[in-house]
Amino acid sequence: MVFLKLSGKRPGKEGISMAVCFYADLYWILNFIMNLFLLYITAWWLDEPASVRRWVLSSAVLAVFPVINTIASQSGVKVPQVLTAVLELALLVFWAYKPACIRQFLKQLVNFILMSALTAGMLFMLKGIFSRGGESSQKFSLLFLLVSVFLLYILFRFLRTSIAKQELRRESMVNVTLIHNGRELVVKALFDTGNHLISPYTGEPVFIISKELSESLELKKNLKPLLIPYNSIGGRGLLEAYRLELVQFQDGSTRKNFLAAVSDNICTDKEIQMILNNQSMAEGGHNA
Repeated sequence: MVFLKLSGKRPGKEGISMAVCFYADLYWILNFIMNLFLLYITAWWLDEPASVRRWVLSSAVLAVFPVINTIASQSGVKVPQVLTAVLELALLVFWAYKPACIRQFLKQLVNFILMSALTAGMLFMLKGIFSRGGESSQKFSLLFLLVSVFLLYILFRFLRTSIAKQELRRESMVNVTLIHNGRELVVKALFDTGNHLISPYTGEPVFIISKELSESLELKKNLKPLLIPYNSIGGRGLLEAYRLELVQFQDGSTRKNFLAAVSDNICTDKEIQMILNNQSMAEGGHNA
């Protein structure tokens, strides 16, 4: 355990000098844990790409700043507390998330500060609850510490799982360009291994698009639907399918004259407007 003896004055005791023990390593550990936790919860909130190694490294390095700041202020050196705190947060956010532009950086910084304020408020509330009891304040403080550590552990596990799911979903999403009847739309598509929908008439794989996308392409006005039977966990029935001219992927590959069935609710993520077919992708059939 590393500690430093800092000189100071006890308030209300006529300025009597006293030695204050400051445990630098413990203070660094606490700041490191909180930095990492706040990076996790902000990334989860903003759906930022995961980069755990960079988060750990930036949290560890930036946790040194409060230690130095505290030592300097207790030693009589005047330090602008607010300015150094803002600079520390800005460096932490910039290093951890690597924003692509100033607008994205400001958004990340503001949300990080909001999450910090929310977390601090909850901790102070818990401290106030567990600190009641007068003579038993030390027991309550210990209980508060144990409860805080347990809650942080649970939240870390939850955030790790959630961010992993977000990362998997992000890797499965691609931007595609749909071209049909003179219209060109860029939409988000999901590569779903569970989509095995096949046309019973031609044996070709069928993509799935949202009802909103079909309305944007005005499919009902120009084409007659082909009814495709489907069978899933949610039930069975018939989907209206239309033959579209072209879909172009980010790598430049295309698929022409393909079938797309319209579904009222293709995904819980409202941004996704198209689900790619597993068989078509497995065959490498982008250029089919």
